[in-house]
Amino acid sequence: MYSWREIKYSLAHLNSYNYKREYDSHLMKSTEWGAVAYLQHSIYGSRSSVRINNNSNYITGYSAVTEPTCSFSTINNCNENEGTELNVDGTYTKRYNSEVGYLASTTGNISGIYDMSGGTGEIMMSMILNSTNTTPVSGRNATYNSGFNGPFLEGGALTNGVNFPEKKYYDTYRYATAMTSYLHGILGDASRELGPFSRIQDDRQISSWYQDEAWLVTNTRSWITRGNDYEHGTSAGIFAITAYINTSKSNRLGYRIILAI
Repeated sequence: MYSWREIKYSLAHLNSYNYKREYDSHLMKSTEWGAVAYLQHSIYGSRSSVRINNNSNYITGYSAVTEPTCSFSTINNCNENEGTELNVDGTYTKRYNSEVGYLASTTGNISGIYDMSGGTGEIMMSMILNSTNTTPVSGRNATYNSGFNGPFLEGGALTNGVNFPEKKYYDTYRYATAMTSYLHGILGDASRELGPFSRIQDDRQISSWYQDEAWLVTNTRSWITRGNDYEHGTSAGIFAITAYINTSKSNRLGYRIILAI
């Protein structure tokens, strides 16, 4: 199906929270993404690269025919991506229920979790604290915010939005001013463990694990996203972690619901 994109963070939370209360449904947190990532690299997962979903129409469950070898590129030999219709294979991208499609699953077969690399980047219910490390921030300012009530990084606050849920439904990161400071990440969510970070071509910052893109939250980029979208090529991946500036909504970002059964 098509990923639901261009959705306000607070609405993604409400949709997730109200989906199946009997299963404690909620918007995925970065620590929960990290748990999936580590399971994928354990004896319970494929223990190999999760192939990128390179479908440029943001359709779930697709897999690239070949691994990308560069980032931020359109259709070419190093980062092939293309759009298809629903349930139709392309030249460079194949559906989930095929030998190529299985490579985009966390288990290497149809029973695994798909779209952990590429497709859309995914909103996490995970954000930076304010400068006193006491309160989760709503976002950058009145234009770029999540829709949750709370302080803005540039001063002021949102007061007519959605209240944050119980603390168990979100992660917080300590206040920081540099995205290169991996030490303010959370142990267990596959962020702090990925340091030290380094920069390569195109000003892209990568982690020490698998060269997936790595930018942590700061006083200018306040909310975490994971996986990266189809266009990111080699910098997308199950260990990719980025901090996003436009917390209002984006046509490149989707979200994922967690069920506790």
